[in-house]
This record gives sequence, structure tokens and C-alpha cells, in this order.
Amino acid sequence: MGITFSIILFLNLIFFVRVYQDEELKLKDSAIEHKLAISQEIDEVGEMDMQDIQYPEDKPYNDLSSDEKVSYLLHKVYTNENNTYWLANTTLTNTQLQIIPQDFLATNDYHNWLTKNEIFYDPRFTFAVYLNEIRYQLQKKNPDNLSEHDSKVRLPFAWSDWVDLTFLNDDLRVPDPKYRLDCEWLKKLTNKDTKYPDFCKNSKDMSEEELEALEVPPQLIPGFVVNQSPMVQTSQRQALLQGKSFLLTHQESPLSIVFLTNEGTYQIDIDVDHKKRIVDSNLFSNYIERNKVDKLDEPITLNPATELRNLLKTVPPRPLENKYDIYKMNEITSQKNVNGSRELSLPADAFHYQQDEVLQQISEYKDRLEKAKAESDSDPDQPSNSEFTNPLTRHELNHFKGLEYSMQYTEEDEPTYYKLATLQGPDTGWHYEWRFFDGGLRYKKDKTWTETQLEIREQVILDRLLRNWFRFAQEKGIISWIAHGPLLSWYWDGLMFPFDIDIDIQMPSAELNRLARYFNMTMVVENIEEGFGKYLIDCSTFIHHRNVPHKDNFIDARFIDVDTGTYIDITGVGKNDETPPGEYLDYINEKNDQGEPIELYMDRRKHWLSLESIVPLRYSQISGVPVYVPNDILPVLNQEYSEGIKSYFFDDYYYVPCLRLWLKSDNILPIFKESDYTTSGTVVPEKAVELIKSMSARDKVRLLETNDEVLIEYFLTQKYTELHELEKTFLMDATLQQSITDLSNQTEYHHLTSKFKIGKPLRKSLFDYIYFERVTHEDIEENVEGPSPP
Repeated sequence: MGITFSIILFLNLIFFVRVYQDEELKLKDSAIEHKLAISQEIDEVGEMDMQDIQYPEDKPYNDLSSDEKVSYLLHKVYTNENNTYWLANTTLTNTQLQIIPQDFLATNDYHNWLTKNEIFYDPRFTFAVYLNEIRYQLQKKNPDNLSEHDSKVRLPFAWSDWVDLTFLNDDLRVPDPKYRLDCEWLKKLTNKDTKYPDFCKNSKDMSEEELEALEVPPQLIPGFVVNQSPMVQTSQRQALLQGKSFLLTHQESPLSIVFLTNEGTYQIDIDVDHKKRIVDSNLFSNYIERNKVDKLDEPITLNPATELRNLLKTVPPRPLENKYDIYKMNEITSQKNVNGSRELSLPADAFHYQQDEVLQQISEYKDRLEKAKAESDSDPDQPSNSEFTNPLTRHELNHFKGLEYSMQYTEEDEPTYYKLATLQGPDTGWHYEWRFFDGGLRYKKDKTWTETQLEIREQVILDRLLRNWFRFAQEKGIISWIAHGPLLSWYWDGLMFPFDIDIDIQMPSAELNRLARYFNMTMVVENIEEGFGKYLIDCSTFIHHRNVPHKDNFIDARFIDVDTGTYIDITGVGKNDETPPGEYLDYINEKNDQGEPIELYMDRRKHWLSLESIVPLRYSQISGVPVYVPNDILPVLNQEYSEGIKSYFFDDYYYVPCLRLWLKSDNILPIFKESDYTTSGTVVPEKAVELIKSMSARDKVRLLETNDEVLIEYFLTQKYTELHELEKTFLMDATLQQSITDLSNQTEYHHLTSKFKIGKPLRKSLFDYIYFERVTHEDIEENVEGPSPP
């Protein structure tokens, strides 16, 4: 009797499991069908046309259904009457700059910026003048914008034109050098004595030869000259001035500048032998002459957006050349077939960059140099700048030097490459590159900032960082994918976490080497019609070491926002000599049993991945930016974050499913009764989570009605989070706990990914926000005066 009962129970269990699975599949198919229908309303750049949102306009608001009220509220943000929802408009607006030409020309008749004891900075001035010069020189020397002729156009460069160093002006305006800040002042407030006591030298103690070697006008040299990082914790102000002094006097220039556009790029070489500001060179006088400016004492208007459009009309931007699209990424993602796969398969060789390839590259570089020397010696009449005497491009020469230098060290003794702005206080500075540090993300450089404004600034910086890396990578055929925190954030809603300031990406180790070879020390400029962001690609000299370093150097490269010092961490993933962790023993045994190669990879931070967990890379998007994610996503996340895909609460933020957003507790909890989520007056996150997960349509409307900040965020993101919710139904099973790794025949999925194209920026331009709109729309109760434009 007991056996019969057990059999019946077992059969019933199987039956109900199958029924449950069938019902889950039906629900999933129904959801996919519904969301695909919705997604047809999304245009080809992935943006919903807000004018098509339907609600009965002849009906009083109170008589509308909840869904109709949401549509009404979204449309209200779209129309933006009285500019109430100004943060939702991310179009660059303040592109024009008026100046008096005589202030910027080297003449004996005027007391101009050349002789004033202060640094001038405005990115509109820099970009307008440079783009004008680039148009003229390209038209004359490289009208087809061919990469083999890049060296024909070479422009001067000084960091004071490209980064805001005006924080030094307070010291520069002190007329008597003995009253200026000095190195002793910089050494105050540190947590310990520096190991590098010569990191700074007082300018008053420097010889004329030393000052001249800085290539900085003497009236612009502050009382202290910093030549390296002291690598000690200090205050925000001291750290700011250390980095800006170093940039002004010692930081090497980038090798080239890449300007991003919607149609391709412009790449310009920099004269790295000398530092020259725009006003110390002939760039501005050329600009004045070409624009036929006669009256130098009357205002003229500069507009970099106009200069870019003129450049686009005159010389075509450069599309990605086939020889650099080695994995056919650009070809695959830009295909016209909406049902074609945009997944990217990479060969195992992409992860096999090791010592033998390092030695091979060094040998090839030496052969090229020796061949060029031999040919030059055989023809003494050959000009010194011929292709034979200069066989390596400047990027290749830099790469060659890095290869040779790295060979002098092992993982045990390699010196620290990246230096950070380590700070005293709650923000320890471990997220800022010391040279470009411009104050912590939540640091108030003056009293005009509010906490809310600092939070918005932080979002702008991080969103633009991510956007411009992947735009650059797409334009240049560089393969990378989001990892760690951004990948976990992507899992939830296809956006960046509002509480995480780390951005991490990974790439194959051979691809990392290719990035260093062609683009190390390249300045990337975002599309001028979207903003004035500037980002430096800085690859560690020790990327050629693939084992775990003894200390530091876990990061291989950085994409640095030179306006703020924030950055993206880039790590290469590949073969190494380390022992894989125990959880990969089954994988190793299975591969051995099948006689297949073991393709296990690691980055230098000890994150392990198998080839199968990475490829094919899935074409996706985060915060409206097309990106790649690994193939087997969930095991990767579960291994790194045990509760990461389950917890609806973190660091005072709650995930709100009905909005598909992480919201700060202050923005979500007030719509509930306090007694429902507290115990003895203390918030109980578990109670709050249950309330949030069961929010009704009316609750959603009430939240959007009473909180403009949340309404704007929902307006900006709902089109992307809707697509991501649909995407997850293809990439994961019904429980969202297991990856689906074979999507080769899923035409609906491929049709969905065809919609992942770059659209308008999700956030405002940093320049617009800091210098103009933050001040214009400042809360009345603050009643403080904001900073003037630079």
C-alpha cells in the first residue's frame, strides 16, 4: 500500500511539474508576444515617440484610469511647459561663447590673457579653434581623411586648454611669491610622511633653466611645482592642487586626439615635443584670419558645434576600416537584417596573449627599425622624415618602449602604475585618478552646491563615461563587455546603479594589447553636438604580464574623464600560469575526458571565466548605450554576488518593480504608511520591500504625481527598461535564475537586438549642467549664487 501511494504521489508530482512548466512557458510566450507588440512603437534608434502616447484629452484627469494617468504625466514631462522638467531635456544648449579677440592675441598693444596672472579655460574656445584648424589642415593635407596620412596633421597641445586648471588662479593672483602656497603647505594634513619627499619643489627655489624646461609662461607657475604623486592621504583641496600643478607642468601630452561623430571619427596627431597653449601658438591668429575678423576690440562668437558641422561638410569623418574590424563587430552590429544575429563569437586565440607573443612583437619592432636604418644608411640623401627613417607610428613606438620596459620586471617586482587621489575622510579617493582629480563626486568645492545637485552631477559623469567608451570602442572595433557591478546593475533594469560609482569592463587579453598598440595615450572627445567630454586612454605598461601581481597593478587600462578624474577600469581576461579555483575542477576533468583544450581565463584581479561563459557575447544595452554582456550571465553574477540578483534593498536604495528603477528610500517610502514598514520607529527593509513589490497601479500613479525627480527618471528610462525586461525573457528562464545560452534560432530575440542603437544621451552634458542649468534652475529656497561659466 505504501509503495503504491509513493508511486502515485511521484507520478502526480511529475504531472504537476510539467503542467507548471507548460504554464510558465505559456505565460512567457504571452509576455514576449505582448512586449514585442509594444516594442514596435520604438523607432530605429530605440526612443519612444512621446507624442504617440495616448490618453483621452477630453476627459478630466481624475476620471482617467491609472494607465492613462501615467501616460498623461509622461506627456507632461515631454511637453515640459514652463521648463519645469528641464532635467529631461538632454540636448546640448550652451554652445556659443563671446570673446574679445584682442584678449587672446600676442600683441604689444593689449594687456591680454598672455600676460595676466591667471589661467583661462573654456572648452568652447578650445574646441572651436581646434576644429577650425583641423578642417583647414585636413582639407589641405589629408582631404580624404586616410589613416596612413594622419602624421601630416600635427597640432600643438597644452593641458591648460583642455582641463580646467583655474583652481590654481587663487595662488597665481598673489603678487608676492613669498606669500604664495608652497610645498610645505601641500605636505600638511597628510596621514603620514611621503616616501617621495622630492615630489614637489617651490617655484621660487627653481633656477631659470628649470622653470624654462616646464614650457609654461612664468606668470602661470604657482608657488609649488608637483612632479609626481606623493602617494599619501590628504585633504580634498591639497589633492586638487597637487594634480592640477602636475598637469600644468609635468604631465606628458596625449599622442593623438580622436573626435567622435555620428558618422565616424577624426584622428589628429599631437606635437609631443613641445607644450603650447592656443594663445602661445598660431592657432587663434589663424582662426581670426580665416574668419576675416577686422575689429579685434569688438566681440565675436565662437561655436564648436558649428565648427564641427563645417568640418563634416568639408572632410568626411573616417568610418571603421575593415583591417581594424578584426572580429567583424561593426559589420555584425550595423547589418540591415533585423532578424540577423548580433551575437559575437570570439576565437580562443583572442585570450591567448602571453609571453611568447610579447617576445615576438619586440622582435618584429626591432626588425622594422633595423631595416629602416639599413635603408637609410644606404641612401644618405634620403630626408630624415621619410617613411624609412620613421618606420613606426608614434603609438607603435610607445607600445614598443612599453614592451621592452615591462620585460625588465616580473609580477613580483613591477612598480605601481596607477596613482589615486587618496583622501582623508569618508570619501577615501580610491575612485579618482590623482592627476585629473577635481574634487570627490560628493565634494562641495564651493557653498553653491546642494546634495541633490551633487547626485545629479555624479549620474551625468558616470553615464557619459560609459556612453563614450562604448561609442569609441564601436567606432574602432575594440571588443569589450560590461563586468562586475555594471553587469549586476544591467541584470536588474538595464541601467546603471544610482549608488555605485565603479564602472568595470573586461576584454580579451589580445584585444587589450591591441588597444595599447593603437590607442594608448589617446584623448577621446565626445560628439561635440552632445557635450564637451574628454577622456584619456591610459594603458598600464604591465599589461603584458598576465599573472596576479604581487601588489597593485590589478587594473590593465583606464578610460579617464579628464574633467573629473573618474574612470572606467579595464581588465584583460586571458591565459595565465595561475592555478584555477576548485569550482572549475569538474570543468577541467570534463575537458580532459573529451580530449578538448581547457579554455580557462583570468584577469589580474583573480576573476576566472571559461570561454563558454564568455562567448558568444550578447549584444545588449545599458542606460541606452549598446554594449556586450557575457554569454552565461547568471553563473558569473552568482559566483561574484551571492545575493546580488535576489536582494531588493541595498545601501538605502530599493528596487521598485513597477517602475523598474532603484530609488532612494526618501523617494519611495513616503507613499506608504510609516507604521507599515517600521518597528518601534525604525525602518525594517524587509517590510518595505514587501510593500514595494506589491505596489498597485494607484500607488505608482501617486508616486509619479508627488515626486518630480522620480517622474523625470521614469520618463528618461522607461523605454530602455521595457526593452530590457523583454530581453531577459530570452536570455534567462522563467525564474530569471538560469541563463539560456543557445539563442541561435531565436529570430524574435535577434529582431529585438536590432533595436539596440545609440540614441540621445540619457543625461545632460556635464558642461551645461555645472555652469549653466544647475544655476538657472536652482531651488528658490537655496537662494545662493552659482559659479560663473569658465
